[in-house]
Amino acid sequence: MRALLIQPGARHGYALARFLHEAGALQRLYTDFAVSEGSPEHFLLKAVARLDRGRVFSRRVVSGLPSSLMRRLPLAALIAKKRSPENPERWKFLARDLREADVVYSQYFAGGPQIDELTAQGARFVSDVFIMPSAHRIVNREIAKFPDWRETPFSPEAAAMLDAVSMAMIERSDGLFCPSQSVIDDVATYLPSARAKCRLVRYGSSLGFPQPNQPVAKRVLFAGSVQLRKGPQYLALAAARIARIDPSIQFVVAGSASAGAAAQLRAPNIELLGHVSRERMRAEYMRADILAFPSLAEGSAGVVLEAMSAGLPVVATREAGVDFRDGESGIMVPPADDEALAEAILAVVGDRPRRDAMARSARAEFLAYDERAWGAAFVGALREFAADG
Repeated sequence: MRALLIQPGARHGYALARFLHEAGALQRLYTDFAVSEGSPEHFLLKAVARLDRGRVFSRRVVSGLPSSLMRRLPLAALIAKKRSPENPERWKFLARDLREADVVYSQYFAGGPQIDELTAQGARFVSDVFIMPSAHRIVNREIAKFPDWRETPFSPEAAAMLDAVSMAMIERSDGLFCPSQSVIDDVATYLPSARAKCRLVRYGSSLGFPQPNQPVAKRVLFAGSVQLRKGPQYLALAAARIARIDPSIQFVVAGSASAGAAAQLRAPNIELLGHVSRERMRAEYMRADILAFPSLAEGSAGVVLEAMSAGLPVVATREAGVDFRDGESGIMVPPADDEALAEAILAVVGDRPRRDAMARSARAEFLAYDERAWGAAFVGALREFAADG
């Protein structure tokens, strides 16, 4: 198998490119901007970061991949992308790559406008559906329900464009890799017959904890950017319910929040940490009693996997995108249901033997999601679409 990977951005820390390279199957990574670890450009980026100006670029470092296997957008294209982010990139694919690759793997139909060029010599096109396609509709619904959070809705034009890209991806891709069953089900709302193209290929996590956490009892953690799509509005409502029952239960929100979101979350039993470093986030996982993540639309939430790795029981929605063992590693709750969320949190933190059993189950279940298992599953599934396996 020879795979051409198209990935704008630094999703998963370029893990998919590394998995393919380690399997001897990467034809080339096409990305907007990235540098190879240990390259002269990498050392320049580190110098910029020391001046406190390079944090935005610090994630754009690809480890374990030689520069020769990467091609970036030219500077003019990067500038055009910055000025008009709604316009798709135009990639300059090497003729050799188009000739030798027998499968193209694309992050959410990146390169889709050039699909005829990419598949002209027989390559098959597989898309990574990394989020529920209807996420923008869900966001607009929540903004209408919670205007005081002051989020900006998707305009009709933007929503139509997103739906058009999703439908083109679903119709024209030979395969659709989905990280959770909730994504597959959402794809089917666009085109029911597309279920036949879908493959459940779960994401994993590189963040591991050598030892299980030492929890502070009744410390409930929410991690991630504080936006309505991730359900903090229902966490706030659940926290208000719980405050009337057990005010000693404390909620900790780790993630960037707008002024509007912060104002809606302020309460005696809610602590807002704002954006935290990776090191501080690890410390929060090690202190928390459980993770509460009532997201309404994800692909697969990395924070859920990270919490499981630390030995945290999880209270989350199915839409959070990690199909953990409900009732064993945590409790799965319906979306947009603050009453069910509050009941689940109380049920776990109020029953210490049950909480500890769930913690052990979560940590054991995470082994199916570690990076080694993730890489093997991804490469194995992709071989199904390659001409020579």
